[in-house]
Amino acid sequence: MKVNHNPGMDARAPADGDLETFHSLSEGDEVKFFEWPVSPLTVLGWVEDSEWGEVVKLEAEGSESFIYEADGNLWHYDPDGEGEANPFPVQNLVVE
Repeated sequence: MKVNHNPGMDARAPADGDLETFHSLSEGDEVKFFEWPVSPLTVLGWVEDSEWGEVVKLEAEGSESFIYEADGNLWHYDPDGEGEANPFPVQNLVVE
């Protein structure tokens, strides 16, 4: 697996609890974050990325994506996504 971290958007400083929530995610959790307009993302588990280490693999509506930490900020990456909003900066990460 390879997360392509080439953001077209600026990182958002994590809100209080974002990094703690990220590090405590486990399989089956459902998460949402600021500006995510669809149903919650389901955590499929932690997987190893060659560049970013352990990342969280997610699923929503049949599509897989990832949340990972880069330089103290959280990002959401969709391998099938296009455009400058991929990866997307994550803020206000909550478990539903």
